[in-house]
Amino acid sequence: EEVVVDAGCAVPIPDDVPFDVAALIGCGVTTGLGAAINTAKVEAGSSVAVIGCGGVGISAVQGARLQGAAQIVAVDPVESRREAALRFGATEAVAPEDLSDAKQRITAGEGFDYVFEVVGRSATARTAYETTRRGGTLCVVGAGAMDDNLQLNMFELFFDEKRILPSMYGGGDVLRSYERAIALWRAGRIDLESLITHRVPLANVNEALEQMRTGAALRTCIEI
Repeated sequence: EEVVVDAGCAVPIPDDVPFDVAALIGCGVTTGLGAAINTAKVEAGSSVAVIGCGGVGISAVQGARLQGAAQIVAVDPVESRREAALRFGATEAVAPEDLSDAKQRITAGEGFDYVFEVVGRSATARTAYETTRRGGTLCVVGAGAMDDNLQLNMFELFFDEKRILPSMYGGGDVLRSYERAIALWRAGRIDLESLITHRVPLANVNEALEQMRTGAALRTCIEI
């Protein structure tokens, strides 16, 4: 019922914000929205691909939509997550094996203006790099392991002129990011409630962890 935290981790929540919505803002929403808005600064009319469509990836989709991206392609191996991405603003959703076809069809093979890697694996980061157009932006949002190395050679780094931008927690001031997310939610510009696809009591916490591992849920709310 009580916990002691650093003052920087204690954020006042307005009375009109339900705790389950606030819990979403506390990490996934802030990270995904911020990656698109603060870090990558997606431009209106641009093309975007988001690789990984859990709660953070879906929030990046919503951020790209807010910024006015013309095409937003969501990429995920789980069909239910691809279907969800379309509801949250993606213009198209494909399985990973279909991404190269989507790149060819939508960008004439040039690559997307912005690609967000929201998985945290070197293999998907490499795919994201190859999916980004020359001079485009790869935004690394997924937190990977220290021993999972991404292979890039010096020639392609120089010749491709792609920007590689890491985005930790959305790349902005946390309090300002929370306030913005709440303002957008109040205005109906972002959908937060629908991110919660499952609810379980505390006694079923292992069920929630399994839903996370399998990708069955966008976000599972544990109700105490």
